[in-house]
Amino acid sequence: MAAVSIGASTLLTNSQHKRQDSKIAQQDLWSRIIGDGELSPSSSPLLSKASKYLSSTETSKVPRYADAQRDRTLYHPKLVQPTTEQEKDHLAMLSERRIRVDNREAKHQQELVDKLSKALMLGTNSTNTVELSQKGSEDFPSPTSTLCFPEPHHNNDTSSSHNSDYDMDTFIGTCGLVANELEKLKSTQQSSTESTVSDTVFGEMEPQSSSHSFVICSDTQLGIASQNLEWETELAYSRQSVQLINELNPRPRFVSMCGDLIDMEYTFEERRGYSANFKTKEECDRVQDQQNSDFQHVWSDLHPDIAIVCVCGNHDVGNRPTSASIKRFVDAFGDEYLAFWVNGTYNVVLNNVLFVDHSGEGAQELFDTQLLWLEERLKYAHEHDAKMIFVHAHHPWFLYDENETPETLNGLSPLPLEWQNSSQPTANKSAGFPDAYFSIPKHYRRLALDLFKKYRVNSCFSGHFHQNVVSRTRWGMDMIITAPLSVVFESTGKPLQSEENCRGVRIINVELKSSTSLQRDRFSGVSEHSNDKMCNQVRSGGTIKHYFKPL
Repeated sequence: MAAVSIGASTLLTNSQHKRQDSKIAQQDLWSRIIGDGELSPSSSPLLSKASKYLSSTETSKVPRYADAQRDRTLYHPKLVQPTTEQEKDHLAMLSERRIRVDNREAKHQQELVDKLSKALMLGTNSTNTVELSQKGSEDFPSPTSTLCFPEPHHNNDTSSSHNSDYDMDTFIGTCGLVANELEKLKSTQQSSTESTVSDTVFGEMEPQSSSHSFVICSDTQLGIASQNLEWETELAYSRQSVQLINELNPRPRFVSMCGDLIDMEYTFEERRGYSANFKTKEECDRVQDQQNSDFQHVWSDLHPDIAIVCVCGNHDVGNRPTSASIKRFVDAFGDEYLAFWVNGTYNVVLNNVLFVDHSGEGAQELFDTQLLWLEERLKYAHEHDAKMIFVHAHHPWFLYDENETPETLNGLSPLPLEWQNSSQPTANKSAGFPDAYFSIPKHYRRLALDLFKKYRVNSCFSGHFHQNVVSRTRWGMDMIITAPLSVVFESTGKPLQSEENCRGVRIINVELKSSTSLQRDRFSGVSEHSNDKMCNQVRSGGTIKHYFKPL
């Protein structure tokens, strides 16, 4: 745009040059049309400049931030969400499909019973009734047996005669053929049902492909290293991340930015007291606005086909959020909690800073409203047969164990090198952050986890801990914490894990299961970090594999 503006001002100041350039452009275009000219269209300076402008204009049309996160969902041209009417049609379609499946199952079972009964009768009738009366009842299975298999042949018995060459091997083979025939019939009818569903348009509510990917980032936290005196360091990490994500192949469907987009929030400066760099709320708000703007500018360079979801963290709304602090986030980035479909999977975004502390002004009502909304959305996803359900938030619901308490969390994350080497005053250079600071209080954690278990949530993604940790609940839900795009912590209480602990992004690859494979494997849908000893009760529509990619 700058080049175009400068060019425009130059052309307007010299009418002769303007007419000359116009004439050259017309001749150049006509040469392309008739096939003359030495320059290819892509190498023409005028066309090159125009294509750059068009690309910039096209990118600006993609909704981002507050334009995208509204009405409690996500708007993006590549992630088309279902309308209310489509949701109604989808429920009707699912209901009809379930009835058909139930009827087929009943029919299949009856067919199996009939065919096995005939096979059994064939085996029983192969033994002569005269033989039966001569041998005595003690040589035959009891009438109360569950299955009456045919009597095996006796090589030394010359009195028996057989009506056919039927034997035990034939009987077993017949049963196998019956089972195979029914399995083929089920697969064929199921494929027919799936093709009918795919012909109906429901946006991202129904799977469009067998796989997709998305990216988890966290804690860009502009200004954290210098206590908000500058944030070019963090912006550089974000630029690297945008470039890395844009080069991924296949292209991810969206980026989930799991909170602490910036560092400045007035209440943190207020607690620093005399050592604060900014003394008034007005000063802090101006810095916060500038950090928000700089974040948006850098992350707007994401490829236009990739959506971005911005989750609020404690440095965005405060450790003790209020309705006013949350409104500042909403004004800049859009809804603080929302949900959206991607390729048959359902993504729920939460403001779980409220689960840590909702005692701030107006926060209790916001917490209650969000909690009701959460269950309504999870129930909705269940009713619409979501293949998998993912939850995105800033705070980890737990670090290592779903039942952990402050008493069981003994680890400490020492202050990062950036702060230890800083000239800025700190309370204690050898101090750090206890693990308990990063975990949600158990009572409020259970409110969420009970809902996640009830509706079989597959995975939760978060940041806040400033380091990589992957854990699981006893019922199979992944808790995946991703390292930051700013300063990195290293807890002394963290169990040994294979992932490198550094700045980077996490790529999530989702593989959906076909309906046929779902019948063979009722309980799956776990990540590569699965533990066979744990009961797996998450949704069985697919699996995820994820890896951390350092900057």
